[in-house]
Amino acid sequence: MQRSTGILWLFVLFLLIVPNAFAAEVLTNDGVVAMVKAGLGDEVVISKIKTSQGQFDLSAQGLVQLKESGASDAVIKAMIEASAPPPAPAEKSAQAMAEETQAAVALYRQGKVVEAEAAFDKLLAERPGDDDLKIWKARAMLEQARAKKDADASGYKGLVNRAYGILQPMGRRIPSNPDWNYAMAQAFWMNERPVWAGRAAKAALGLRANFAEPQILLGDIAYDGDMEALKSPSGGPQAQTARLWAGAAARQEYEKALAIRDISAALQAEVLYKLGRVVADFEKKPGVAREYWERAVAADPDCRYGVMAKNKLRGTPKK
Repeated sequence: MQRSTGILWLFVLFLLIVPNAFAAEVLTNDGVVAMVKAGLGDEVVISKIKTSQGQFDLSAQGLVQLKESGASDAVIKAMIEASAPPPAPAEKSAQAMAEETQAAVALYRQGKVVEAEAAFDKLLAERPGDDDLKIWKARAMLEQARAKKDADASGYKGLVNRAYGILQPMGRRIPSNPDWNYAMAQAFWMNERPVWAGRAAKAALGLRANFAEPQILLGDIAYDGDMEALKSPSGGPQAQTARLWAGAAARQEYEKALAIRDISAALQAEVLYKLGRVVADFEKKPGVAREYWERAVAADPDCRYGVMAKNKLRGTPKK
C-alpha cells in the first residue's frame, strides 16, 4: 500500500514539474540586462530577443533603466519591435473587392458553377454580410441543381433546399432585388411550386428590363405545365385543350427571351435548344427541331445546352 502511495505521489510530482520544464522561457528586462553585463554582443542578445517570448517593461522609465544598465540602442530597438503587435492585414480596396466578385461571376457565366460556388464561399468568408455574394452563391448552387435535373439525376433537391435556405431570410431586406427574385423563382420551380416561381420570375422582369434568365424560366414553367396537362385522361376537356395549344405559351416566352438585345451566346443556345424541344415534343416536327438544335450548337457549342443540342442531333434524322 505504501509503495502504491509513493508511486502515485511521484506521478503527481511528474505532472507538476514536467510542464514547467517544457514551458517557453519568458525574457524580461532583467534577463536582457544580465546578458549585456555578461559581455554578450548585440548580435547574440538580439537573436535571443527574437527567439524568446518577451515580457518587457518598455515604459519611458524602463527604457532609461535599460540604457543606464548598458543596453545599446540596437538591443532596445529589438525589444520594442518584438513587443509590437502583428500588423493588421491590409484592407482591400473597393476596386479590388469588385474585381474579385467579377472574377467569381465570370466563372458562373462560363458554366463553371462548382468553381463559382467555391469562389463565392471564399469571398463570403471575408465579407459575410454581403447579400449580393449570397445571391450569387445560391444561383451557382441552383445551376448545379438544374444540371442534375436536366440529366434526370437524383440529389438535385438537396442543392435546391440549401440554396433556398440562403435566399429566404433575405426577403425582408431586399425584396426589390431582381437577382434575388430570379433566384427565388428558380428555387420555387425546382421545388415544384410553379405558381410561386412564375410570380417571382415576373417580379424579376418588372424590376429589370431585358432580364433573359427569368424570361426563359417562364418558358420552362409553361412547358412543364403543358406536359402535365397532356397526362390527363385522353378524353378529358383539359387534355383536348392541351393538345390544341400545347407548346404555344412556352414558345412565346422563349421567343421573347431570344429577342432580348445582347443576350449571351450561352443563353441563346439554351433558348434555341428549348425551342427545338417544344417543336419535337408538341408539334412533332423533328426536322424543324433539328434546325433549332443546329442553331443552338452554332451559338455556343461548348455550353451545357450546346452539348445537349449535339446529343439531340445524333438521335434526330435529317429532313
